[in-house]
Amino acid sequence: MNICQKEKCTGCSACENVCPKKCISMKDDEFGEPHPVIDEQQCVECNLCRKICPNNSSLAFFYPQKCYASWITDKTKRYNCASGGIGTALSEYIIEYKKGVVFGTRFDENWTPKTMYASTIEEVNAFKGSKYVQSIIANNTFKQIKKYLISGRYVMYIATPCQIAGLISYLNKDYDKLITVDLICHGVCPPSYFKAEINYLKQTHSFKDLTDIRFRYNGRYTFRLTLWNKKKILYKPNMYSQYYTCGYFMGVTMRENCYSCSYARPERISDITIGDFIGLGKKKSFKHMISNVSSVFINTSKGNEFYKELSECLDSKIVNVERCYEERLEYGPSLRYPFERHKLNSKFRDLYLEYGYVIAVRKTLKRIVVLDRIKQILNIWTYSYRIPRKLYRIIYAKFLNY
Repeated sequence: MNICQKEKCTGCSACENVCPKKCISMKDDEFGEPHPVIDEQQCVECNLCRKICPNNSSLAFFYPQKCYASWITDKTKRYNCASGGIGTALSEYIIEYKKGVVFGTRFDENWTPKTMYASTIEEVNAFKGSKYVQSIIANNTFKQIKKYLISGRYVMYIATPCQIAGLISYLNKDYDKLITVDLICHGVCPPSYFKAEINYLKQTHSFKDLTDIRFRYNGRYTFRLTLWNKKKILYKPNMYSQYYTCGYFMGVTMRENCYSCSYARPERISDITIGDFIGLGKKKSFKHMISNVSSVFINTSKGNEFYKELSECLDSKIVNVERCYEERLEYGPSLRYPFERHKLNSKFRDLYLEYGYVIAVRKTLKRIVVLDRIKQILNIWTYSYRIPRKLYRIIYAKFLNY
């Protein structure tokens, strides 16, 4: 029994959450991607899973009503955020002023990315920063959300667009106190890849006391996989000098459905969309800073009312500069079309079947990673020892053809 076309499945877990017999579970397929598996002996063929699947229904999309370049003014609070800290502002407002709960992604004690909820300001801190890996949604997550909504409590769900679609399909009705916030999504890698990479790094580098793993923050080593022990950084290779991030940013190791994503389009699935404001100030001047600024799209009337109320309440704690949506739309494929599949993806998948993730990604990307590491060394030499740029180009070109 197939719930939807496998190559279109996003792993949103709506089917698992809705099954009255609890006979659907998310399990990794031959490529390490979570997909629903049905226990056919327990299944009564009620077809709720098929009906609730976002791929089998037409959902409402909204062209943004407003677009803002936004950031929170507290630099300390913004430091561990991916860009302008708007996700943090939204979360704290729901908890502190609306007495609600926020569902977002955090790592558990085994560094598995999971969708969990926060009901205190302290718990929100674990949601900060982008996590370039698919979040695991438990089989009772959507049930929890529905329970909170029925009780009359505010709920904010911050997730990728496909996960938002899963919740909307599962609920099958609108709730006034549900605020959905989708992230501008490049795509995701399966959690099994991330887990395999972290375990490999811990073993090869003898990392024992990890307290944090970051991909994004407003510090020097952002857009990298960095490992931390409290405030001490243990691991900080360049984006393309590290196999996991190289595979992710090049489009080699993402989940299959990401290459044909139905949500990578100008119209949005949620009340509010947040992400980096790429291209800010390139064609139209911007008198403020252009780094560490979030783009905020207001997509629905409910989202507009909520964000207006939040902005008035926080006042001096948040800055919103209205911009034209087309300014942000022009930069970044994730708002116009899915990220392009890299030509090395097929090689990686073939090797994965034979060797598993750790060996497959290293065999696939060795040349690219090694060249980037050489480039970083040459950059240091050029800066430190003032090697002429012409000589630098000759040396790098020689390595390029090794």
